[in-house]
Amino acid sequence: MPLDNVAFVLFKPKSPGNIGAAARALKNMGCSDLRIVPPTAFHAANDVKRTWSRQNSGQGEAATMAVHGRDVLAAATIHPGLDSALADRTLVVGTTARAGLYRSEARPIREISNELSVLSDANRIAFVFGPEDCGLTNEELKLCQRLTTIPTAPAYPSLNLAQAVIIVAYELMLATGAARELPLAQQWAPSTKTDAMLARMAKALVAIGFLPEDNPDHIMFTLRAIVGRAGLRLRELDIMNGIVSQILWFTERGHETLARKRRAGKKLK
Repeated sequence: MPLDNVAFVLFKPKSPGNIGAAARALKNMGCSDLRIVPPTAFHAANDVKRTWSRQNSGQGEAATMAVHGRDVLAAATIHPGLDSALADRTLVVGTTARAGLYRSEARPIREISNELSVLSDANRIAFVFGPEDCGLTNEELKLCQRLTTIPTAPAYPSLNLAQAVIIVAYELMLATGAARELPLAQQWAPSTKTDAMLARMAKALVAIGFLPEDNPDHIMFTLRAIVGRAGLRLRELDIMNGIVSQILWFTERGHETLARKRRAGKKLK
């Protein structure tokens, strides 16, 4: 799979719910390699993975937020430190929302996603996300060969951890062509046929008194714009032609036929 060589590393996340939401985000975007470096308090445990998993998986908050991404959460690897989480990676990309001397080389994720998608064919890449409250420090960024950022409104640049994860994963998914194929756009009706219908519509609207006979174009320009924005497929054009034909028929003594049918209790077609 295109994104199999990409790992997402959550460094000292503070909220189990954010971990679960991040797992769900990765599942949405076709990613599966989730790595977690728990907060320092867990490092003293004899078995970091068992202690962390007991508190953050199963039926806990993380699992609740993961929804159908629970398999990604369950398969997440737990590491005692960032160096351990990155040991098998050949390219590490740190994420940052802050500016500064050591962060001046950070490039928007959309700008670098195509390049990274090509590199992921032959390289094992990791994206590192820092704690929710402060992000990655300069010391942690020393382990990263590249930096990326997510453009936001300057008044409030901080993103929730899972939001940051899904944006990065989304851009990579698009860049690698791993997105699901959308249905092909249906072809619109030929413009000549649409124009012919609109000409008949103008005649019909004049016949019922909606358009003035001496200047129908004024409103018809607006109707043409509406049809142009919407676009008409062949079946829709057939329906519009049917409506126009019925109006013209009604104005040309068809109303008398309908009146007789109504009086006779006959079904209208």
